[in-house]
Amino acid sequence: MMKKLQLLCLTTALAASSSLWAADTTNASTVTNAEAEKTMPYGDNPSIGRVLLYKTGKGIQNLGNSIQGASENTSQKISERWQDTKKYTEEQSEVVQAQTEKAKQFTAKKWQETKDAVVGTNEGNVPIERAELSQSSKN
Repeated sequence: MMKKLQLLCLTTALAASSSLWAADTTNASTVTNAEAEKTMPYGDNPSIGRVLLYKTGKGIQNLGNSIQGASENTSQKISERWQDTKKYTEEQSEVVQAQTEKAKQFTAKKWQETKDAVVGTNEGNVPIERAELSQSSKN
């Protein structure tokens, strides 16, 4: 039984790999374009292993191309969004700076008005009357 199994394995291996040992007898210069289109990229009489390997390779290659295309598309979209974000940030920064300058001027004006009201140096106009203290009420 063991000898039959070994013989079967050896025969199967030789038969499956026979397409590897076969010599190509066609001349490359005599093959026309029509014949080249009809022949498969894995040979005229390939083994199932070669066909599966070729198809798997093509599937992986197509998957890789799809992933690459999607990543390039995503990268382009991210780049566009980043440019839009930078532009928006610059615009908002200018708005904030203008509002900060207005608030600074308003605060300085109010501070000066308060200081003038307390100290009394508002162009000679003193808002507080200076008078003597009230008289005692001894009547």
